[in-house]
Amino acid sequence: MKRRFKRTLKRALAMAVASVVTVTALISSQPVTAQAQELVWTHPGNGWHYLTGTDISVKIENKAVYVYGTGEIPDCDYWKLYERPWANTDAESVYIAETITSIGKYAFYDMPKLRYINMYTSTFIKDMTCFDKICYKPIYRLYDKPVQTEMIGTIPYTSLDSIKMIAQTNYNGACWIMDSPAKVQEFQNSTNPTVPNVYYASEKVKRLPDEVTDIAPEKDVPWESIETYSNGDVVTPICKISPETPAASLIASAQKKYQGRACLEAYAAFIGDYTFAATFNVTIMKNERVVTPSYEVVVENKVMQTENEIKYILTIPQEFRLPGRSFRLLGIGDGVVNIYDDLDLDDSTITFATRTPSAAYALVYQ
Repeated sequence: MKRRFKRTLKRALAMAVASVVTVTALISSQPVTAQAQELVWTHPGNGWHYLTGTDISVKIENKAVYVYGTGEIPDCDYWKLYERPWANTDAESVYIAETITSIGKYAFYDMPKLRYINMYTSTFIKDMTCFDKICYKPIYRLYDKPVQTEMIGTIPYTSLDSIKMIAQTNYNGACWIMDSPAKVQEFQNSTNPTVPNVYYASEKVKRLPDEVTDIAPEKDVPWESIETYSNGDVVTPICKISPETPAASLIASAQKKYQGRACLEAYAAFIGDYTFAATFNVTIMKNERVVTPSYEVVVENKVMQTENEIKYILTIPQEFRLPGRSFRLLGIGDGVVNIYDDLDLDDSTITFATRTPSAAYALVYQ
């Protein structure tokens, strides 16, 4: 039986959660000023720049930015982006040392010629603004290192999770280069739809015997010809309406997606003694071929509320299935967290009933 918690979260959290639920994969159309510390860049010469009060140093040469030191690249003030040493350069590449723990908001924002980002899987990316408004079809080279883990309550959030959260959006036509085929498979299949355009470093274009072979060696890689050698973006249906509550006017779908800190903070507050598994965005659309009942609340073709509870069946990812394991869903919408216990006995699915289906959900178990 579903238990509904009418506990309204703090105003700031509620606003953040609403943002995550509705525009997880999007960038706000309005610039937000990042609260940056009063740090000053010094420039002694020879291309070197040092950030006072930190161990961060930067060298700029040959259209490349090299970031060294330990700690994080701090958030940048949107209204003072000109203070970044690389702001007015024609940099095409960024190399971030493995000792850099985090890349702050707006760090490399609005660098239209920046195409190559070299970094490690141990580095957090704060949010989408870090590499927004850079070159179209940027290439991220991800070098494998043990991930950092930040605990949000009892929920682990890793540096690789923060990277996947950006990769899953397919924003700006980006591609991702990993160390090995195994790393490619794990990275690409971590979401549903799968992450588009993921390759491994030694991969070459497979030529046909009669194909022209005069392409320069540095171009003989699939990520330089994404239009021809694209991959990923494969959708597997994982959500449907239960036959116990048929609803011809509705179409159900779900995506396995990584959520940001604000959403995880809300889940952590209600997870109890359960263990976090994965997050999903469930979307219920109206069926254009069927007359929509007047009682359905529809926003831009998305059904936000139905008059009666309808049962939905969500597929549990294979890696979390064990006989006898108990699952539940935590659903977020409008600053309210709803808890749904599993209504079926199938170890591969979770069935839940709700009137407000289109939301972000966390799958948890014990």
